[in-house]
Amino acid sequence: MKKSSDPCRQTVCRFRHAWLSALLLAAFVFFPAGIWAQPLTLDQCLEIALSENPEIARAGYAREEARLLTQEARAGYFPELALGTSAGYRSEVNTTRQDPITIPTGPATPPLTIPGRETEIGDNTTADLSVSLRQTLYTGGAVAAGVKAARAGLEGAEIQVRLEERETRRRVIAAFYDLAVAVEMEKIARASVTRITGHLDDAQNMLEQGLILKSDLLPIRMRKLDSDLAVIEAGNAVAKAGAALARSMGLDPAAGIDIAADWNNPPPWPIPATLAAAGMREEQQIVDRQIEAAGARARAARGARRPQVGLTASAHYGWPGFVGNDPDWDTWWQAGVNASWTIFDMDRRRSQEQSALTRQRQLEQTAKSLDNRIAQERVVARLAYEEACRRQEIMVEKVATARENYQTKKDHFQVGIATSTDYLDAHTDLLGAEFDLAAARARVRVAWSDYLTAMGLDEARR
Repeated sequence: MKKSSDPCRQTVCRFRHAWLSALLLAAFVFFPAGIWAQPLTLDQCLEIALSENPEIARAGYAREEARLLTQEARAGYFPELALGTSAGYRSEVNTTRQDPITIPTGPATPPLTIPGRETEIGDNTTADLSVSLRQTLYTGGAVAAGVKAARAGLEGAEIQVRLEERETRRRVIAAFYDLAVAVEMEKIARASVTRITGHLDDAQNMLEQGLILKSDLLPIRMRKLDSDLAVIEAGNAVAKAGAALARSMGLDPAAGIDIAADWNNPPPWPIPATLAAAGMREEQQIVDRQIEAAGARARAARGARRPQVGLTASAHYGWPGFVGNDPDWDTWWQAGVNASWTIFDMDRRRSQEQSALTRQRQLEQTAKSLDNRIAQERVVARLAYEEACRRQEIMVEKVATARENYQTKKDHFQVGIATSTDYLDAHTDLLGAEFDLAAARARVRVAWSDYLTAMGLDEARR
């Protein structure tokens, strides 16, 4: 195309292109991709849910708390440095007593006596500025055990985040396909209205031609009303399923969500050998970390029953100093090693150790029970997926048969060799088969998600 030679027009075109580019950029910056411009796919719903779900955010805060507790426990390896200051008044100070002194002077004169006296050393007011250092040397393994317990808690908190993400994905997938089924059923219901409306028109023409009785027309009108009602119910089902999906995504349930389900890429069937081996689920990993933490807490309590050894050092700058007859600010320092060993505490630390050991044994039994429950869930999930896949195969064939039967009855009715009842029965069979197929297709995908969750193979879903 030949460009315009009008400079004003070229300026307007450049201005228009600049504004269009700015609007497009603003759209990408201020609106999440795909949320307002087009229906959301399953992957987009999962992405939004993982970033907006409050349960995941709560688990994230718990992980941050566990990280800080680990940092706190690790600080036990390092020295503590403290600044201190004090000021006070003493009612009494140190004194020295000098006894009377008698000095002989000679035979003709009496001796000379110097009376005794008390001399105060120091000052009633005191002040001190200090820097102190405390370093733990031996705690019987209490610090190391505390660090190990904190690390186990942090690992458990990180796994808990993954568990919340897994549960969020599971809920979103189930809600997504509930909405997808509701949308498909609404489409089927509307198509059913179209079919029954066409049949009603044909029957009306045949009535006008005297080929059928009016009594044959009434059941068709009733079926038309039932189909209209089914459309209304299907629309409400779509709205309810959309609200449930929005809530599971962490969004406002009142906000409408439009989705685009991909029915062309079904899950694998039969199950591939690479996805038949079970992995360790998050619940099992969390219990293992809890067992580890309980054992570490028991060792920490045992270490607290042993001698505690530490190094102390301090530097001071204080008043009145060390020269008694001339009080002044002085500096001094001191260092030493201290040791303590609690020999009686009403079995408090021993009870703490036994409590932690009891908790550890309890968690070990919980782990065994959890393993058995998960083993059962895996069997149930595999059977449910196999049943869903076989059901879908049967429903596909059933829909094909129902459509052929419906078309046959429709043709026969139009030529007068089938009754309206035959047509309505075929229409009912087709409608039911199409509903069952829509539900079966969604069930396959939800059952596949449940199978991956039960097997501990969540990574395969991504």
